[in-house]
Amino acid sequence: MILIRVGLGSCGISAGALEVYEELENIAERNPNITVKKCGCIGACYLEPIVELKVDDYETIIFEKVEKKDVASILNFAKLLQQQEKPQKLKKLFAKRRDGRDTDINAPFIDEIDYYKNQVKRVSERCGIVDPEDIEDSIEKGSYLALRKALSMKPEQIIEEVKKSGLRGRGGAGFSTGAKWEFLLKEKNKTHYLICNFDEGDPGAFMNRALVESDPQLVIEGIIITAYALGVKNAFIYTRAEYPLAIKRLRIAIQQARQKGFLGKNILGKNFSLEIELRIGAGAFVCGEETALIKSIEGFSGRPVPRPPYPAEKGLWKMPTNINNVETLANIPLIIKNGAEWFRKFGTENSAGTKMFSLSGDIPRSGYIEVPFGMNIKQVSEIAGFGIDDFKAVQLGGPSGGFIGKDNFETPLNYDSVKKIDAIIGSGSMIVISKEKNLIDCIRYGLRFSVSESCGKCVPCREGTLRLYELATKISKGEGNPDDLYNIYVLSTTIKKTALCGLGQTAPNLVLSSIKHFFSEYEDKIDFWKGKKPNILFYKIDPQKCNGCHLCAESCPKSAISGRKLEIHSINDDLCVRCGLCFRQCPFKAIEEFIAESAEEIVRNDKKK
Repeated sequence: MILIRVGLGSCGISAGALEVYEELENIAERNPNITVKKCGCIGACYLEPIVELKVDDYETIIFEKVEKKDVASILNFAKLLQQQEKPQKLKKLFAKRRDGRDTDINAPFIDEIDYYKNQVKRVSERCGIVDPEDIEDSIEKGSYLALRKALSMKPEQIIEEVKKSGLRGRGGAGFSTGAKWEFLLKEKNKTHYLICNFDEGDPGAFMNRALVESDPQLVIEGIIITAYALGVKNAFIYTRAEYPLAIKRLRIAIQQARQKGFLGKNILGKNFSLEIELRIGAGAFVCGEETALIKSIEGFSGRPVPRPPYPAEKGLWKMPTNINNVETLANIPLIIKNGAEWFRKFGTENSAGTKMFSLSGDIPRSGYIEVPFGMNIKQVSEIAGFGIDDFKAVQLGGPSGGFIGKDNFETPLNYDSVKKIDAIIGSGSMIVISKEKNLIDCIRYGLRFSVSESCGKCVPCREGTLRLYELATKISKGEGNPDDLYNIYVLSTTIKKTALCGLGQTAPNLVLSSIKHFFSEYEDKIDFWKGKKPNILFYKIDPQKCNGCHLCAESCPKSAISGRKLEIHSINDDLCVRCGLCFRQCPFKAIEEFIAESAEEIVRNDKKK
């Protein structure tokens, strides 16, 4: 028997995989010995179209960049293997899997390839292997075993297991999933709703799309288990019209799950019923914010509302509502099936498990990866094929994130460590920027996106992001003056403090992280700032509040803070690079942040020195 799987995710289709699939299907119709199946993306988008060949009980052979003209060669390869003759190695042979008899073909195993050897496939384990439009294939490969186990447990046991796992939201702020569930349960005697947030809108983010296109039943199983734990009878998946393939496969998956008895009334004979409804938005980035998303589902314009009350108290149709993103919910079946301790085997103490990241930008190997929390950018660079001398910055967390430079190359990728270097994990997008690129142009692109996606409800976001974009454009053209940088900094901090929702509050992050970590970009555009570092802000330690805990000195990357433990500390202004780590680290608020009133004041301060 010859089984051929063709990667038909969005990336594969755009690379021409549909033509390959149709050619194979036409041949299979005339040959009962050949079976052709669809599958999603295995992550290596840079190799698409990808075709996997399984002959009898031999190990699977993977081919890369397959074209329609290669089909005959692959089928001839398969026939020779079936006849127990050693086929000639094809140029487009990429790797093989450890899932059968040795083919005696000189090719590396997929887990030895640089792109895969440091990955840990959990959530994405079946992506590119299972047929996303065939529930029987999913069940054969383990789907819904976790649901059967969950329905034998009490809801509170499921919640406790999720809490023990340390699972945090994979869509942004990284809030504890178990704690979030418990907030909902405090609102008793009310109808509870569950929303799967599939409004993946960050430029450069495509992990959730790849997951849903490749293994939709895993996400649906996670929704069902979560609904059971939270006493939910109606759940919603909210996504954007820009994901037509994912929408198609979700509809098929929901219908097939209902036909198999996993949805509907008295699921698997238990006193538990659930319906999942798919809601499609127009693609507004702001609808990724929980309250805006709720408004969109209710049929209103997707605009955020002030919190509190939080959705767990008053959400969809003013009822308690739990909102988790796609990857978060996809982890639930894995935790229930394997246990919290298994989940915590990878990751760090406060960032347990694995995380999917999308890799794009100026790199040779683009795609999505799944790695343990705690891996650093240097290790990711080995996966993506770029070295420390090849890039200027990594934009982590999309337009809401920040820039990571070479100085922070070995910072662990976890929620807490990344915050300290002015970035966020966010949904997991990584955009690599080469050293030839102008970083301020990249900032302009991010700000232009924020301007276009602002709902316009609050002035700080509606007007502030536009002014930021104008200032960044002015500086980028070399027309900026000393006060422009001061204004862009003050405006950024003001927007962060006063904007209504997360879109506005995080829009200035690219600006602020660039000022602190890539000041030379501004020096190149404004002569006045050459060699001055970001003197628009500086830090001082109040001796009346300092108790010598030494946390500030331990966090300082430049050893600019003097003083031993239990002594009053001080900051050497000549060494300080204004990164702000000490300011954020001090538990006693002994460190004060000062902002110069104008560029002229900075000149006066420089002359005094």
